[in-house]
Amino acid sequence: MYKIATYLLLSCFMLLFSMELLHCQINPNPLLDEFIIQEMDIERMPGLSAVIVKDDKIVWMNSYGFADIENMIPATDTSVYLLASISKLFTGTAVMQLAENNLINLDDGINNYLPWTLQIPGFPSNELTYRQLMTHTSSIQDNYAVMENYYDYPDPTISLEDCMARYFSTTGMDYSANDNFLAMAPGTAYEYSNIATALNGYLVELVSEMPFDQYCKENIFEKLCMLKTSWFFRDFDSTHVVRPYQYQAGNYVPYPNYGFADYPSGQLRSNISDMANFMIAIINEGHFGTDTILSAASINQMLTLQVPDLDAYQGLNWYQEELYHNNSSILLWGHNGGELGVSTDLYIDKENKIGICVLTNGEGDALSICDEIYTYALSLNTNNSASPSCLITSSIDNSLPLAKDRTLIKIIDILGRETNEQKNTPLVKLYSDGSAERIFIFE
Repeated sequence: MYKIATYLLLSCFMLLFSMELLHCQINPNPLLDEFIIQEMDIERMPGLSAVIVKDDKIVWMNSYGFADIENMIPATDTSVYLLASISKLFTGTAVMQLAENNLINLDDGINNYLPWTLQIPGFPSNELTYRQLMTHTSSIQDNYAVMENYYDYPDPTISLEDCMARYFSTTGMDYSANDNFLAMAPGTAYEYSNIATALNGYLVELVSEMPFDQYCKENIFEKLCMLKTSWFFRDFDSTHVVRPYQYQAGNYVPYPNYGFADYPSGQLRSNISDMANFMIAIINEGHFGTDTILSAASINQMLTLQVPDLDAYQGLNWYQEELYHNNSSILLWGHNGGELGVSTDLYIDKENKIGICVLTNGEGDALSICDEIYTYALSLNTNNSASPSCLITSSIDNSLPLAKDRTLIKIIDILGRETNEQKNTPLVKLYSDGSAERIFIFE
């Protein structure tokens, strides 16, 4: 158990020595850094990583605090976080790909594909559809009394197939006509449902004849160079995965890393570098480099209000969130996420071609941080930016000696502020050839 003040100070020191060159060079903003650190303290977030993309570039990216307090591991742009409900955007992407390939229609009855019949009790003639699952209008509700049994450490031990049969089949051990469903016909009420999204993931598995996680890897993650993104903890080096924390009586207490059998609803793990690639693809009508994950028509459909009479903000898995900036506000498409020891946010401004993502390993609300990051994003252009690493066709050979004619541009401190050389302070020297040198001069 650890006090926040001590570790935020330590994180500022350690941040410098874990920063990639990208962090030092791309649009440093000391005021934004200070605001984020203050909000992390207020909202009890031990670690946070965030990114801004614009057009097809990364225009700002930074990390703060600790991925693992006990082992003194700072958060960086490669730290892997549990995404929680941001995961639903990827499940929705997989469903839309099936629709694009004419393997399904969003308004098909899903019983055409399930190995057992699923009906809303009291409404046997009303078919459930993919669209209803994607808009939380299927009349399926989360029965947390049984869903809490789907958690395990670090990965679920119940398969997605068995989980769905337990919950939805009338012969399943977790089936309850009263607790698993609303007493309303599908398509007539809005009820946010995690288990409904998990069912959509299971349907992807059935239609594609591939395990859901493997389908996403081949058809989404690999196309977007999301090489540190996976649905299961077992696929990672555990030292790269952040620890989730709760705040109790003035201390941070870690949760063990966990998973759940209904995993397409929220178990995806990723880092902000990979999430930048996803946002770039959405902003650019499905294109990422030479690959495409969705058509512009599919993305536009996902980012269109679907059930305004039932919910004024809901698209297909995506929904609209109000962010505040410059004494004004705007509705952006995105999703947030919350799980044990996790709070996440991702939002897209299609008009200005901006995407922001904030990942944390605490349980506080990061929406005010999103406001500030979006405000800063509006002021940025892509002149001082970086392409995702896998889209860079040329690279610098680090084995070669540094250019003899390089000149020192400036020296910055741990918050990106320009400063003079000083003792007992971690600093970074930035040079004209794009190189950086980390220094610490002991007195």
